[in-house]
Amino acid sequence: MRNKLILYIAMSLDGYIAEKDGNIRFLDETPGPAPDLGYEKFYHSMQAIILGGKTYRQIKNELSPDRWPYEGMPCYVCTRRQHPYDPNVQFTSLPPGQQVLDLVSKEHTGNIWLMGGGEIIRCFMRENLIDQYYIYVMPTALGGGIPLFPAGFPKTTLTLESCKNIGEIVELIYQKPASGCQGLFT
Repeated sequence: MRNKLILYIAMSLDGYIAEKDGNIRFLDETPGPAPDLGYEKFYHSMQAIILGGKTYRQIKNELSPDRWPYEGMPCYVCTRRQHPYDPNVQFTSLPPGQQVLDLVSKEHTGNIWLMGGGEIIRCFMRENLIDQYYIYVMPTALGGGIPLFPAGFPKTTLTLESCKNIGEIVELIYQKPASGCQGLFT
């Protein structure tokens, strides 16, 4: 099986994944009935999740304080901070390339979801490790906030795999161009 590291994330029309204070309420403010973005199918096709420390703390403390929403899924939190033990995640301070190699060594046999946030995405972009980008553009311009792609990542050229609207949301799927290597774990 060809394994991929896949970024699956939503952003505002002006490129932000959260407001300045980290608030993500705009994701639930889309007019009309909530469209099916294929999240369940995507989630069940993943074998592991990689997320940054800020995203982990937001999920743990604000978004889902009573129950870890990814129970049973191997979750790796890339962070430089010390955290108390959490049976739902494994904390690591390894650089992205080493992190991916660590995941492979544990024999994950499927795709890996790079959840975010922006800083960890930038780290993986620096090492050209993201195979696919699933980006959902919400019909809201925030005027400022936490950017999906913070400054400091290298120029990255991608190939558009598909573009479609799902209600008021635009789904963009980009792929890393084929180069002699097919996916992360060939």
